[in-house]
Amino acid sequence: MLIFVLAPIVAVAVLIVGASVVRTLTAKPSDDPLIHDILVVLPGANCGACGNKSCYDAATEVARGRQPATLCTTGGIVTSAAVAAVLRKHTLDQVG
Repeated sequence: MLIFVLAPIVAVAVLIVGASVVRTLTAKPSDDPLIHDILVVLPGANCGACGNKSCYDAATEVARGRQPATLCTTGGIVTSAAVAAVLRKHTLDQVG
């Protein structure tokens, strides 16, 4: 009886992980250091919870100022603080 409950759950989990792996493997590399640095602190789940198709797209939106540093709900406050720190560092680097 338990197998009938667990089998669909395992099947869905495998599909989600597989989709995440495909998105990660097809992600575009960035020549922009700001996008790269933001991408490094994002969790890499490519879950779309922020409204973007991938973490790369999310990092690009934040770097361009079209999304806030707090966009990643999966990473929570720790990720938001890390993204904000990256933005501060790049801003200070540009100023002087």
